[in-house]
Amino acid sequence: MTLKPGETQKVTLQTKVGNRLKLWSPETPNLYMLSLKISDKKQTYDIKDIRFGSRQFKLSGTDFLLNGKKIQCIGDIQHPFGPYICSRRFAWAWLQMIKDFGGNSVRPHAQPWPRVYYDLADEMGIMVLDETGLFGSSINLNFEAPEAWEHYAEHLERLILRDRNHPSVIGWSVGNELFAIALLNKPSKEVAKKWDDKIVELADRVPAWDPTRGFITCDGDRDLDGRLPVWSKHFGHGLKLDLLPEKKDKPMIVGESGATYYGKPDQLYQFAGDKPYISYFGRNEALAVDVYQNVQKMAKPFLAYYSPSEVCWFGLEHLNLGYGDYSRLPDGQDGVFAGKVYEEGKPGYQFERIPPYVTTFNPGIDPSPLYKPLPMFHALKAALADKPCEWDHYTELKIPKPAALPQPVHSEVFFIGDKTGALAGHLRKTGITFSKDKKSSVVIVDGENIDDDQLKQFAAVMKSAKKSGRTILIMTATKGLDSKILPLLPANIETTNRTATAFNPGERSEWGGYFTVPALYFSEIDSKEPILKQGLSGAFVDEGTIVFDASGVDWSLFNRAPENRKCAQVVLYEKLQKPSGVAMVTYPLGKSVIAVSSINYLVDTKETAAFWERFFSVMKIDLNKDNVQSGKNKKVQHDLLLDGPVDSK
Repeated sequence: MTLKPGETQKVTLQTKVGNRLKLWSPETPNLYMLSLKISDKKQTYDIKDIRFGSRQFKLSGTDFLLNGKKIQCIGDIQHPFGPYICSRRFAWAWLQMIKDFGGNSVRPHAQPWPRVYYDLADEMGIMVLDETGLFGSSINLNFEAPEAWEHYAEHLERLILRDRNHPSVIGWSVGNELFAIALLNKPSKEVAKKWDDKIVELADRVPAWDPTRGFITCDGDRDLDGRLPVWSKHFGHGLKLDLLPEKKDKPMIVGESGATYYGKPDQLYQFAGDKPYISYFGRNEALAVDVYQNVQKMAKPFLAYYSPSEVCWFGLEHLNLGYGDYSRLPDGQDGVFAGKVYEEGKPGYQFERIPPYVTTFNPGIDPSPLYKPLPMFHALKAALADKPCEWDHYTELKIPKPAALPQPVHSEVFFIGDKTGALAGHLRKTGITFSKDKKSSVVIVDGENIDDDQLKQFAAVMKSAKKSGRTILIMTATKGLDSKILPLLPANIETTNRTATAFNPGERSEWGGYFTVPALYFSEIDSKEPILKQGLSGAFVDEGTIVFDASGVDWSLFNRAPENRKCAQVVLYEKLQKPSGVAMVTYPLGKSVIAVSSINYLVDTKETAAFWERFFSVMKIDLNKDNVQSGKNKKVQHDLLLDGPVDSK
């Protein structure tokens, strides 16, 4: 064949391989090289080498068949965060982790990933559901523009032509959660149907570019009224057997499962009780219980393909690469450094520094292991192997009803402070009635603002405290205790620079015993101010009884935060050295009890109002219900990327 300059011709070459090629599979990822050479008797002009494998992947009823045998795909997904994911080391680490928990599949989520991922999948025996960059839940697609659909088709064609020779690629996903465009834009039924038709038309074009793979889906969009060859859905937390199709006549896929990226403590309580409120590890234990039951009761019995949501991001510890001084926040000097200067214009991946807590995989130049598994990983591995583990049983746990309140004893309270000030207004709003009787059995003192006359009143109260049998509550919100009060207290007390969005009840406190951990959770309230802006310390605290202590975790750093930051933020917060976060403490003084509170009573929401109403009832104060006013709350619009699937509330 002779070509003139500028001339093109298409040539098809065929050869029979017979039984000469060993089959590719996850267990035996056999690979071969096809070498195409253009030459004449004098010289070679061009050589093109393409690696490939020999295997057959088919749909049969509700099953996938690989080389004629039923196979169940179990894998992982990941939202790509940071340039370091472009490295071969990172790609290998992720695929190795999948193999370590017993998986065999991966879906490179919502965009074409670097070629190295597919090359490694070929080599390591990982089946790939290849996906376009059409990411519906990001709400950035314009389905009304005709030219957009032309671009979508061109994008899909280029992806298929790029990756179709990879034996690891078993199917094509034309998009991720494209239903979200209609769900959140709320078009008419006619317009929504037109969009669905366009998605199906896009999927129908796949065989023209690749007639060898019948596994075609739009991940998370079911089967678009029966028009796609597989049924695919994404589920939140819990076992969703009732949401599987009644008519099971095609392979079923759950491409994402679990509350990994959105689950809040109240949503995860059913799996692990108080643990998701108390720590990041405890949250992961809840995820572990959930994934175990989903594998055992849904994935293995019913599904052809199952993937939890991002084991690689939420089932592993975020690594503190090059950082360990938890007395300070990390800075630009922390992390792991390549030791090489970045070369401008040089193609390929170059990293100068990887900061701490931005990855769950060791880049290979740090002494830590490749990854550090959390309970979710261990539970997934055990469930796939049909082995018992610490998280292998599920009994729905419900947030307990609060303990019955004591009968009210005190009808009025003697208040020392500015009766027109913020604290006085807060107390009245909670239903407290002020008394003029200085000998009242309950005294509440504004610990931040006290004038000379009020100081004399307080001094008289403290002088008689040992014999009077009173309850004396000193309250401060944000400014610390007035220095004039301190000499009158029975022991030294100081305020610390500590903020918190939740408390734990004191184990030895009678008052604290009336509160559950969920009742002391304020990480989601509608307030710019935290519930605690200062802690308490000193001999008063050491010798007294802690009623409420700051939680060691701050879920406001995780809830509704971008996924690339939320884990690092909350894990680092847990690790950092923090000053005392005691928020309320009682101290016995003869027959009386002195209490100091640094809880920020200026925060006004429904949750804080309910807390104060309950607390003062625990103090046996008879609240005037006619004066009680609930705080404010705002309605937040559901966001798929921050709040999970719409069935996850």
